[in-house]
Amino acid sequence: MSESLPPEDQPPAEWRRLVSEAEAQGAVPEPSLADPVSVGMMFCEALDDPGHYRTALLRLTTPESHAAWGDFSAAAEGLRAMPNVGFGSMVNEAVGAPDVVYFKVLSDVVESYQVLDEQPVSLASIVTLVWRPERGQWLVHAMGGSYVKPDDVPRTAA
Repeated sequence: MSESLPPEDQPPAEWRRLVSEAEAQGAVPEPSLADPVSVGMMFCEALDDPGHYRTALLRLTTPESHAAWGDFSAAAEGLRAMPNVGFGSMVNEAVGAPDVVYFKVLSDVVESYQVLDEQPVSLASIVTLVWRPERGQWLVHAMGGSYVKPDDVPRTAA
């Protein structure tokens, strides 16, 4: 159970099913810029070494957000500060905007599991992605503790 929640707020054990490492690996998508989960994972993995993967990080993010990212070190430090990072295997579409999705970054994930029932999950971070048809790919626009509203996400290149 989550160490960050008090005992009375712990979710019931039935909300998830533990999965084997092989089953968890089977849920990981093949690398593809047309798959937002894949792009979210590539982005987070590139943050392991933002100096080395700077070109990849720039190619995975919206040009409009580059100034905000800087050298990506703040995002990398934020991700490193999370204990036992895990990722959601699906994204959530923004309401009324299927070209904006949210990729979930979780902390305190010590076992792989499948969510069986709607359950509030404590998110460590949310990666906001936008579909860019002119590039035929998903791009990361932001990462943080809240959802970026679709109206605040640039939908076409500036």
